[in-house]
Amino acid sequence: MKWLIVVFLSWCIGFISYPLIWQNDADNPQGQQPLTTDTAIFQSKGMTVSSKTTMSTSPQDDNTGHDSEAIKAPILQDATPYMSIFKIMQLAEQDPLEALLIAQETQHEDLYGFILEIAGKKQISNVISWLEQQKQTEQYESLLDSYLRGLASVNPQQALSEVDILTTEPMKSSVIMSIVDSWASTDAMAAFQWLKQQPETPSTLKMYLNTMYYYIEQSPTEAASLISSLPLNESTNYLITSMVYQLVEKNIQEAIDWLDSIAIDQRANGVFIISRKMAETDPEAALAFLNNQKQTYELNLDYYNSAVAEIASVDPDMMLDRIENYDANVQRDIIINASYALADYSESQFLQVVAMLSEDNQDIAYRQRASQLTQTDPQQAFNIAERISDTSVRLESIISTVNVWSGFDKKNALIAIENSNQLTASQKADISSQMQLQLTSSNMIYP
Repeated sequence: MKWLIVVFLSWCIGFISYPLIWQNDADNPQGQQPLTTDTAIFQSKGMTVSSKTTMSTSPQDDNTGHDSEAIKAPILQDATPYMSIFKIMQLAEQDPLEALLIAQETQHEDLYGFILEIAGKKQISNVISWLEQQKQTEQYESLLDSYLRGLASVNPQQALSEVDILTTEPMKSSVIMSIVDSWASTDAMAAFQWLKQQPETPSTLKMYLNTMYYYIEQSPTEAASLISSLPLNESTNYLITSMVYQLVEKNIQEAIDWLDSIAIDQRANGVFIISRKMAETDPEAALAFLNNQKQTYELNLDYYNSAVAEIASVDPDMMLDRIENYDANVQRDIIINASYALADYSESQFLQVVAMLSEDNQDIAYRQRASQLTQTDPQQAFNIAERISDTSVRLESIISTVNVWSGFDKKNALIAIENSNQLTASQKADISSQMQLQLTSSNMIYP
């Protein structure tokens, strides 16, 4: 009996599902063929777009132009937004303006920029009418930038000429910078030639710097030749600095070789950058490089002195040992830079290192260290300040130290003043009196 029930149920299921599985030919209108593959088609100017939506094609729709409603319908019916985006972007390759209109009607505003960039690259200008309708919107500059950047990648001169038509200041300068940046990414030499003909303004300077990054990558030799031909001014110095910074991060020798290829009077910035980079791993080589540059070329003395002093922050012992080789103003800079490197030394180690210096240079080192340690180790700062031989400088350094110290530990600052062997009784009284008048967290009286 059970098998009869099973047979009966199977027969019923088959009877019901038959028309769903096997469609009658009468269900399809005459002249149309159903598409049941995973790649259904909608056609516009012969373009095929993939979708899982089942559609029908009729002979009268083939290659007869866009039918906006026919295109929008499947986009609105798509189960996921991804297929809609895919279809619109496919359409943009054929007809950017139609793609913009459909994106607008189907609320895919996030695709505007991509579509406009495609229009620019294809030099399709009929989207300008649509763009002009967006002038009062907040996103107009961004949309215009997308179109012009695309156009600039294939025809930068045309893009620059259209800026005057489509925008005014201050938007104009911003858009021009964007176009030149796009132009330089493919042809930095041509962008530079155009920039040379423009008046020097802050925005032009920025464009020079941005273009340099592309120029170095595309043709460093030609870049060096171009820079050498430019008059030495603020813009040129920025360009050289930018180029050397990039080269020195890749290979120090390449940076040196490039620097040798430009005019002598343009090398000062580059020498400083290279020596500082060399000093990170080989201070001795950095110093030799600087000395060689000074002897071979008329190197700017201020840059040379700054670079020498900078090495002291990496290898203070070496530079302090050779400090007498330099002028007094350079010695001072060497000591100040060395002090930063000696900050982690103990008090006894520091005193041992500076013991070789002249009395005047010791005073510079003591004052610098006292200033550095006032917040972190005020007792040591006070001890070091007391070692200064120049009485007026010593008093000034002590007062500066205890004024900071008393702000968070007035008790011990007063004790240090009282126990000082370098201050007279009247100096102690004056300093202590001033400290007592200071209203700090250590002596505030709260109600």
